[in-house]
Amino acid sequence: MNRSRQPLPDIPPGTLLQLEANDWSYGRDLTPGTSVAVTVAGVRDLPYRSDEWVWILGHRPECDYPHVDLHPPCMEVRVKVTALHRQLAAS
Repeated sequence: MNRSRQPLPDIPPGTLLQLEANDWSYGRDLTPGTSVAVTVAGVRDLPYRSDEWVWILGHRPECDYPHVDLHPPCMEVRVKVTALHRQLAAS
């Protein structure tokens, strides 16, 4: 029996996500068990992703690189899909 994946919410570039410690599970150069803020540059919706997790590409809010939209994302963090739905519903 095949289940369809939980749909991702529409997350426009520039959206600021405030992730609690249990909203994310992995990110390079991030400290596990802490809150993380990320300004979304894009979503990596891989064909084999699980229903629960998705990779968010983005920038730290303090990224001071000129024209932040023109340089590669500073960070990538694996985020719970339910956390994305919850945050976007609250905004």
